[in-house]
Amino acid sequence: MNSFKEDFEAWRASLTPEERDLLQEQAMGEFNKAYRKSDNFKKDLPEEKMKAFGTILSKFFENESEDYKKAKKGVAPDYEGLFKVAGDKYTIDFSLTNRVTEVDREADRRYNYVSRKIWEYESKGEKWPQSAPVQEYWEVQNNDTDSHANAELLMEFVKTSMDDPNCPADTKAALQKVVDEVKVPPVGEEFRLLVPEHLAQQILTLRVWIIQDLYKKKEMIEAGTYTEEEYKKFDAEMPKVFADMALWMQENFYKTQEEVADAAAWQKAFFRSQKDKEKDFKGKTKADVMKEIWAMLPTDKPKPPLDDEMLAELAEEPAIAEGEWMHSWGTADVLYKSEAIDSFGEQFLLGVYETKEEATAAFAEWNKVYEAARVKRDGEMDQWLKQEWARVEAQKGPGTERVTEMLEEARR
Repeated sequence: MNSFKEDFEAWRASLTPEERDLLQEQAMGEFNKAYRKSDNFKKDLPEEKMKAFGTILSKFFENESEDYKKAKKGVAPDYEGLFKVAGDKYTIDFSLTNRVTEVDREADRRYNYVSRKIWEYESKGEKWPQSAPVQEYWEVQNNDTDSHANAELLMEFVKTSMDDPNCPADTKAALQKVVDEVKVPPVGEEFRLLVPEHLAQQILTLRVWIIQDLYKKKEMIEAGTYTEEEYKKFDAEMPKVFADMALWMQENFYKTQEEVADAAAWQKAFFRSQKDKEKDFKGKTKADVMKEIWAMLPTDKPKPPLDDEMLAELAEEPAIAEGEWMHSWGTADVLYKSEAIDSFGEQFLLGVYETKEEATAAFAEWNKVYEAARVKRDGEMDQWLKQEWARVEAQKGPGTERVTEMLEEARR
């Protein structure tokens, strides 16, 4: 390619300015229908210069042809290449594995309630308080006398939180466990404390805001827009402001947390309050249940009659369908999801069960059917291959033999 470039540049330098302009004009108008009909498009360069350009092209193509022949001889396809690369790994294991995942229905109920409250508050331009019960261990500084004193104050804060009348019973029990089991160690020893993460983050954020506000007031003093007396007064009020705000955050946190817990408990109690199946619903249809609900609805005005066609359709269905009575999704605290995972990572949900044993047994039963289907499929595939080989053997002739010889020769 470099040789062609040098020869071409040398040939181009031999052209006159008029000839170069003509070539440029013809190249730019190559796809212009009107220009292709013009006299300039039909003009040619002098014969000796056209022959010189033809010599350059012939030399280029001859060199390319020789290189192509050499490359073709030197590079033969490796028909066994894929097998060499894969080795024994080309045989894929199609067996399934089981995964059992715990489903926390209590957390689901809390999340459902909070999600609806967040939407409700946002529609009013307000914010729903953070109240997640998640806890985490915090490292508390305890490497000198001052940090040791602060750690003891922190434990006093935990005791105060426990005594808060709005503190839920389960949270109070957790805090009591902290007070009973956790003691501030001597100066220099590690001190880790399990705290409600969101409440602690809110109080720390409040502390940062107050410190930032104090720095801003100092900058205002330097700028002459704030006095030292005003700063001292503000600084003296901040501890009380911090304490009042922290107490308000604490009360609001536990109050909201209790509200969410009560809502989750109510939802579970609602599903567990179903009547006696045999006593109250034996022989009844959904039309009977609809009539009872319609009669119980409170209203000051006379209720219109129910649609006859709708009642006729509901009368064909039993009041309680199979599997709907006391459904575990509404009544259970914890459930277990069973999944089958194939060798490609695809996941197949087998069901949600009340115990781990049921989830595992469901996979075992499902896998038994799957393995039987694999054996059947392998047998069908072997039978199909035999039929195809028989068909190929029956169709063999001079043409197919020649093709086979050519392939064998190419392999060598």
